[in-house]
Amino acid sequence: MIGSQPAVSPPHPSTSPPADARAGRRVGDWLGSSLAPVILGCFVFALISVIVLSWVPSSDPWAWIDWGQEIASSKLSVGLAGGPSWKPFPAVFTSVFGLFGSAAPHLWLLVSRTAGLLAFVAAFRLGRRFAGPIAGIVAVIALCFVQDWLFYLARGASEPIVAALTLWAIDRHLSGSPRLAYFLAFLATLNRPEFTPFLALYGAYLWLRVPGSRPLAVTLLVLVPIAWLVPPWLISGNAFQAGSAALGGKGSPGGALPELRSSVPLMGVPTLVLAAVGLGFAYVRRERTLVWLGAGAIVWALMVAFITQVGYGLPRYLLPAGTVACVLAGVGFVRIAEFADQKLGRPRPHGAGWVAFAVGAAVIAATLPWSIPRVNSLVNQGSDANQAAKLQGRLFTAVDRVGGRSEILPCGSSHVAVNHTMASALAWKLQTRLSRVRPLMRGTGYVFSAPHLRSTGTSPPIVRSPQRSVTRVAVVAPWTVRLVRHAGATGPPRCARRPRVTA
Repeated sequence: MIGSQPAVSPPHPSTSPPADARAGRRVGDWLGSSLAPVILGCFVFALISVIVLSWVPSSDPWAWIDWGQEIASSKLSVGLAGGPSWKPFPAVFTSVFGLFGSAAPHLWLLVSRTAGLLAFVAAFRLGRRFAGPIAGIVAVIALCFVQDWLFYLARGASEPIVAALTLWAIDRHLSGSPRLAYFLAFLATLNRPEFTPFLALYGAYLWLRVPGSRPLAVTLLVLVPIAWLVPPWLISGNAFQAGSAALGGKGSPGGALPELRSSVPLMGVPTLVLAAVGLGFAYVRRERTLVWLGAGAIVWALMVAFITQVGYGLPRYLLPAGTVACVLAGVGFVRIAEFADQKLGRPRPHGAGWVAFAVGAAVIAATLPWSIPRVNSLVNQGSDANQAAKLQGRLFTAVDRVGGRSEILPCGSSHVAVNHTMASALAWKLQTRLSRVRPLMRGTGYVFSAPHLRSTGTSPPIVRSPQRSVTRVAVVAPWTVRLVRHAGATGPPRCARRPRVTA
């Protein structure tokens, strides 16, 4: 089983490492000494970011927050129509957060960002475990360079959570905590159902090797289909809502080979090349743990490619394999420098020689044509997050200027239209079900439209008809608010009185 042999050879007891190695080891020892301070530190930094930065959730996280609001509220009926795929993990958290009113979005951002910071810690720990602190640093940098990583971290996506759970499950297994590793893998399965076969295999390992864990192994495995199928069946009548919503989505590469090719923009050429080198060295050096991890990442990628071929997939579904690639990339970087030092440098009793440093610098220089655009992309993602916060704030201002929920949704059959990426945010603002916020206006009601940007999505079209008129009622740049009414009507929409039934 993976982790059955030491991942790093212990230092010779009669030698003392050089100063730079001792400094790196102090950082590694702090990160590995106790998990409680590390988790608390990540939580505090995430909390500061939520308080200081104006970044807001993106479309899918807003929908999860809407679900939590509906589940926790006695005034709103629960519905999944118009939203993304059902995910049990966020639904559990946002249902609790729904009890805290306007704090719910901030609480969810706190969860996602804490997980993202913990993913960095786990990447460092694993890289350090296999090849020293330099490998850990490279693994963290590779994770930073994942496509749209700052977008995910800033705007409450589930990808940082998946990355953290993947890496920490591996870390806990290698640290001799199989029960905790299994529980973390279970939580990962509540975010990505593709983890299920891996969870089942690890459950079998617990059954055979840790007999006292058999109740845990069975219970969590049984809870997976319950969590994914029963809630959407009770809410919408469709147990397979997650799959149905995914098939209706956009952005899939459309086939197995395109999905595999999407790993290049997702991870970057340097990360994939260094990961392949790290896996190659692990095979030659018979480091079974790394070979098993690399094999698991390859199996994951092939599984996602197959799912994409027969159904639906996105490049980001490859991220669990990508997190392992980040660790392997750190190992590969160190192994290249070590190999060059052994072949070209003079023997040294401690540490690495000048050849290793020179080769490491050369490898870094070789990655610059790919790394510099990734750094620029991180800057752009931060700017996009700032822009999204401003656009959402202006949208909410436009809602208030028009008159708020009572004016926009005066009766149960009223609907509103908005740019599709902002629909779940508007549903939160109006305290209504997402199904009442439409991507186009076919009947009568208010329409909020802004130019097509990544943060807003496509503007809502208005289906024209001689029986309806369109009037611009407010402008809060870049948002324009239009009111669609029946021809000849002069006031805002009102609910028609129901005819009185006489005996």
